[in-house]
Amino acid sequence: MDAVLPRVLPLRIRNTSMNTEKIVTKSALLISILVFSLSLFLANGIYYFCCLVTLILMVYQSWRFGKPGIIVFAFIYQWVQIVAYVIWMNVNDFNIDHLSRNAGIAIIESCGGLLLMSTFLNWRIKKIPPISLADIKKEADKWNPQKVLICYAASAIFFSSVGLALGNSSGFAQILVTFISFKWIFFIIYGYIVFTGRGNKLIFIGIIFFEFFSGLYSYFSSFKDVLLYSIILSLPFIRRVSLKQLTGTLLISASLLFLLLTWTIIKGKYREFLNQGTRQQVVSVSQSDALSEIQYQIENLKWEKYQEASNLFLYRTQYILHLAKTMDRVPSILPHEYGNMWMSNILFVITPRMFNPDKPVYQATLKTNKYTGYRYAGFKQGASFSLGYFADSYVDFGHILMYIPLLLIAYFVSAIYFFLFRMKGLNLIFRIAIINVVLYSFITFEADGTFLFGRLLTNFLTMWLLGRFVFPFLQRIAYK
Repeated sequence: MDAVLPRVLPLRIRNTSMNTEKIVTKSALLISILVFSLSLFLANGIYYFCCLVTLILMVYQSWRFGKPGIIVFAFIYQWVQIVAYVIWMNVNDFNIDHLSRNAGIAIIESCGGLLLMSTFLNWRIKKIPPISLADIKKEADKWNPQKVLICYAASAIFFSSVGLALGNSSGFAQILVTFISFKWIFFIIYGYIVFTGRGNKLIFIGIIFFEFFSGLYSYFSSFKDVLLYSIILSLPFIRRVSLKQLTGTLLISASLLFLLLTWTIIKGKYREFLNQGTRQQVVSVSQSDALSEIQYQIENLKWEKYQEASNLFLYRTQYILHLAKTMDRVPSILPHEYGNMWMSNILFVITPRMFNPDKPVYQATLKTNKYTGYRYAGFKQGASFSLGYFADSYVDFGHILMYIPLLLIAYFVSAIYFFLFRMKGLNLIFRIAIINVVLYSFITFEADGTFLFGRLLTNFLTMWLLGRFVFPFLQRIAYK
């Protein structure tokens, strides 16, 4: 199956049996930088150029044939949330400092931070040996495709059913949310089987459609997960880019953009319908009623709404504004925290509530309102707005030393990568799938320190325990 993905570089592998070669060649790197130099002549061109060079270098460092696609995808996804701010300003014909006097420096320092993290992380995981197509096919051939599908279906049905039975407000249900990603491991395994020609393509496409449409019946728009996991899955199989692939990529990208714009338009009223005006993050209607509401809203859309939605989509995609507004207020209005911010993030995650009965409920909006000066709706209104882990680092240490916690995050991510890749007794594809699922929490630039560290740690510990005591048993069952 040919992987068709959005990309801006000519990618290729001269010899798929020698996977030490980067997918992005040095000549492609230099040509791309030269071409993107033309961006300097656009409005806010220096910031376009900075973003584009950052993208090229991160892709050059991260994209490897056969290796888990989550690393390159995470950096590209976070990069999109940076460059979207520049596009947003240009669409509205604004200078980069229109909303914040520090927006320009926030963009440059964010690009620098991502590039530094990418460089350090990829230097660390470079020690992992290359993975050839022959290695992947050999490991894929050990699985029974039908049994893998049964494991996927069973995990999807079981954890979804338990969550619905306990209710979204149940404390135990909140613990189970970590297990929801269990099904994605078998989704990825079956995807590898399909990509190596040993699975049923139509069944796999059917799963993607099922996950997409069933994800619409969710307050948090979980339909996007299957699209993102499909991209992560396909990245390690890219060999080269042809004109046919590029045309297909543009068509798929345009379709996804139209889909996201449509969702942006209807999301507000749809969520009000789901919670029946309670302003809580719950679903209080049946699945058929929810889908009927989507159909009704789509049928009544007008083109003018798409024009408004384009601007709103860029605003919601970008996450530079919070960092820039934080820089406006710290240290001129609020002092630096000198490590207290990250210390509180870590202590909140690792301190059990039984040892601290007064431990507050996690409310990201409170911190965001404090450091940006905005007045976003919070937990009681059924909303949450994150400050972002770059802003957490800036509040603690300022413009230069903020890169220290960023490097520690990169080290933490690489340590998880190493540990999971070296788990004994598990199939190579199984380990790749686990890495992709555990590090999925690393894809968002807007995640604040508490959420990022907490989700990474929880996912890692959960999957490590499963890898020790459950996955070897499931692997034996799902083997031929």
